[in-house]
Amino acid sequence: MSPAENYFRKNYLWPEETIKWSGYPGLARVMVFNWWFCIVGWFMCAFLFMLWLTTPEVGTLRLPEILLVLFSLWLALTPLRYVLRGRQTAYFVTDKRAVILEKGFRIRETVFHPPDITDYKLIRRGGDQGDLRLRWSKNRVKNAYQEDKEKWVPGLSGGIVAWSGSAPFLSYNDGFWGVGNISAANTALNDLINNKV
Repeated sequence: MSPAENYFRKNYLWPEETIKWSGYPGLARVMVFNWWFCIVGWFMCAFLFMLWLTTPEVGTLRLPEILLVLFSLWLALTPLRYVLRGRQTAYFVTDKRAVILEKGFRIRETVFHPPDITDYKLIRRGGDQGDLRLRWSKNRVKNAYQEDKEKWVPGLSGGIVAWSGSAPFLSYNDGFWGVGNISAANTALNDLINNKV
């Protein structure tokens, strides 16, 4: 039994609940989350380095410059940050719920009861590995622009207006990513969704 599964059994598993499947994210798969952050970060790093090279005299660094360098490095190291996050994440499917457990500086638990699994999709990525998408995240806060469009554009009331910044998006906590033994995970999730105990 893995340390994550042991921790889950000890602290999060309900007495009447049994684990049907457990797994971990594939590190290569989680590296591609927000991959464009990395490109923007390296571009900013290169731009700041070229600015530093063309400066005739190097003076003392000011706080805004230091913050800009740190921010661009934070963006550039996005794949490493997601690998660290992936190493601290475990997936569980029980007979009552699906759980994503992240144990880092703080413990985050994302729980999916059968009604919460709104957009279930199996995506195979070769062999018995792949992704299990459970939902799409949505921006729950409407902005004034979106409210104005919903009020004045016919046919848009109550809908999602993608061009106003409220389109659904995939988040790290919206599914099981890069999972090995995906067939067993798929069976356990199908049993959970169809209430087969």
